[in-house]
Amino acid sequence: MKPELLIHIGHGKTGSTAIQKCLRAAAPDLEANGIYFPDPAKHDNHQDIFVHLTGSPKYAPPKGQSEEQRRAYCEAQWDSALTHITATQPKRVVLSCENQFRPFSKDAFDRMNGLLTPHFSKIDVMAYLRSPSSYFLSAVQQELKKRPDCDLPSASRYRDTLEPWRDMGPGPLTAHLFARDALYNGNVVDDFWHRYLPEMDASTIPQLVDVNTTVSAEAMDVFQDFFRGKFAAPARYYAKRDQRMKALIRQADADVAGGTKPRMLDGLRKIIDARCTDLEWLAQKFGITFTDLQPSNMTADEADAIYNTWRDVSDICPVDTDRKAALVRKITEIAKRDQSLSAKLRRAFTRG
Repeated sequence: MKPELLIHIGHGKTGSTAIQKCLRAAAPDLEANGIYFPDPAKHDNHQDIFVHLTGSPKYAPPKGQSEEQRRAYCEAQWDSALTHITATQPKRVVLSCENQFRPFSKDAFDRMNGLLTPHFSKIDVMAYLRSPSSYFLSAVQQELKKRPDCDLPSASRYRDTLEPWRDMGPGPLTAHLFARDALYNGNVVDDFWHRYLPEMDASTIPQLVDVNTTVSAEAMDVFQDFFRGKFAAPARYYAKRDQRMKALIRQADADVAGGTKPRMLDGLRKIIDARCTDLEWLAQKFGITFTDLQPSNMTADEADAIYNTWRDVSDICPVDTDRKAALVRKITEIAKRDQSLSAKLRRAFTRG
């Protein structure tokens, strides 16, 4: 008998990584109960599998890998999952990737549906949705850890994505409100387990530490300067890989006193909420109503005009320029210490 398939598409900043890490950690218990969460290999999510399923990757291939090599690798990931499904005959398969919360073309959906439908008896798609202003700052911070400018969400972000998934996707789409008072036990992992893995005892949920790290507004500003080429890596070791530089900035941010969680400038929340044009549609089609929206007398067009002027971290968050300067000095200091000859020799002897 063919298994059922559940596709979790995020969206981003709604605890997707926590869900994925718990599913991965609980994989043996899940399999013992007939639930298969394919190994995502080098990621927490199944972005590689979805590159093959949709034929529409969100990002360029990793450094040193051609597009052809990437596509071959992603196809192999899917083939491996299918081989496992055939061998073990699970009753349910779970795929999860918040990068798939985006509008796909009809061709992409046709490809996905053609690849999935023959292998599953039933396909369901689900997403958690976070309110516009609540989502915004977390999304900006995540984007600035990867690129010089963030791709600001559109004014109709929910509808842009959910409508194509609903109308052309591989199965029925369900949306849930991401808010503490709407989640089972106030926790998104518990909520996911409760809704979609009811046969699993709650004690099987792995207790993991917080998987996402928040950096200060000053560190966000340094990230942006680095990716814009305004702040050079302090040593060749860090210039070779962005991940090394990002880890260095995070370490320095933790070491410099005065760091606080970023907050938006006063008045921005109401602008973000006012520009959204699909909230009524969302309530009508999915029964989702956000309770934390900020009232405003602005029209959507007026709010959008202001929104589209935001380019720098300082347009969004208060940035302490003195602390940022201290952070840059600490980055240089740590790099000098860790890349000294004595530090390299200590690491070499430790490895030996």
